[in-house]
Amino acid sequence: MAFPILLIVALLLASAAPHAVAAPPAGPHRYQVEVGEDLAVLRVRACFAGPLPRHLVAESLDAAGALRLARIEGSTRRLEPNGAQLSLKSAQHDACVLYEVDIARTGTRHERGGNLAGRIGDDLLLDMGLWFWRPDTLAEGEEILVSFGLPEGLSVSVPWEAVEDGGTGAPVYRVGPAPYDWPALIAFGRFRATTLEVPGARLSLVILGMTPRIPADRIRAWMENAARSMTTVYGRFPVPRARIIVVPNAQGSEAIPWAFVQRGGGPSVQFFINHRLPDEEFRAEWTLFHELAHLLLPYVAAQDAWLSEGLASYYQNVLRARQGVISALNAWQRMHAGFVRGRKSQIGSTLADATERMYRNAGFMRVYWQGAALLTLADFRVRVRTGGRHSLDSALAGIAQCCLGTGVQWRARDLMTRMDAITGTTVFTELHDQQIGATQFPDLGEIYEALGFEVVNGELQFTDSAPHQHLREDIMRPSPAAIPTKGTN
Repeated sequence: MAFPILLIVALLLASAAPHAVAAPPAGPHRYQVEVGEDLAVLRVRACFAGPLPRHLVAESLDAAGALRLARIEGSTRRLEPNGAQLSLKSAQHDACVLYEVDIARTGTRHERGGNLAGRIGDDLLLDMGLWFWRPDTLAEGEEILVSFGLPEGLSVSVPWEAVEDGGTGAPVYRVGPAPYDWPALIAFGRFRATTLEVPGARLSLVILGMTPRIPADRIRAWMENAARSMTTVYGRFPVPRARIIVVPNAQGSEAIPWAFVQRGGGPSVQFFINHRLPDEEFRAEWTLFHELAHLLLPYVAAQDAWLSEGLASYYQNVLRARQGVISALNAWQRMHAGFVRGRKSQIGSTLADATERMYRNAGFMRVYWQGAALLTLADFRVRVRTGGRHSLDSALAGIAQCCLGTGVQWRARDLMTRMDAITGTTVFTELHDQQIGATQFPDLGEIYEALGFEVVNGELQFTDSAPHQHLREDIMRPSPAAIPTKGTN
């Protein structure tokens, strides 16, 4: 039976028409956050442009327990969370959701910031996922802006970018495109954020728990020195903005017993310091350089932590030598000691398996230092194969151009494929494929002989007449791309 001619025409026209795309809302969604002087309760008014989301979600497993009150503005019906989801079930447009969060309790146990959030003196460090109830997804063109109402003398520090002041003098922050499930911390208190200006970046420095006993100027000098060392890789800091949070009164024999990097909303580095130690112990502290070096790479998948931790372990020594904190020989000696620790900790599993089990069996030395050994080999081989035109530095400069700040979680091989393309070699993927399934620590005899290293009574020494001995100094000098040419600032 033939279709009626009008039906056929209608079907043809429908198939030729472009698919309808939902238009983004007329304006951004706006969150207004109020907090009292006692830092006990957050009161949030979340106003949505366009249709109200069917539900809001929070990232912390403690968020539901901290939620005290939630309702749609104009309604008296209380909204109850189901786990980390808050169902709205409303067809309203341009409506607001009001909710309160109990932030006085610091006994939460599920923070993705390392379970280190809580009170620091009169200040508060808080997991963003504890209070930030937001749409599960945003369509292209949608954005969230957040502003804060604070009592006189209180400050807030967030990883988000300040985009306007709304005519009030108080900044408004854009949440940005980074995935919501990337962890982040927010700080409230009587601190004053200061700005570190380094080539290519403005860094926000926040020191919590300030008292007269905490030497803020010294802390600033340590942080600025470490941040400036990053510019020796390719001439500028890797990202245009980042936040550094310093928490004093950490317990431990080291100057910085604990530190970590987060990417949610933008890069942040948290340092927990024992500020009671002498100044000289901070100037050469490797942790400052290690954590900042993580920013040379985008967010690397946890199963490939050997790459991110290996790169940070390599550069924690290279950067200190380039900044004049330690000598080139001392830097190589420290790397050799790390390789020895990594080799001793191998347990017969592959590098991939060791990385996957790292947090269960504390196999950090194997993962960190096998990753560092792989990158040491890569840096050496790229320099040799390209006649010095390329290096690990130049590979990372290319990564900064293509792949930082993308809001994407990367696998190691994908990044190393990019590095090969940047340097015009196959060095990085060759080493990846050789090492990822290896059960033995890499043989470093190749570079020890080529660079002129000799181990005497466990100590690394330089020898003369090695074929590439100039590279052992070149690697520990700033990259040529980081050295201003004549006539430039």
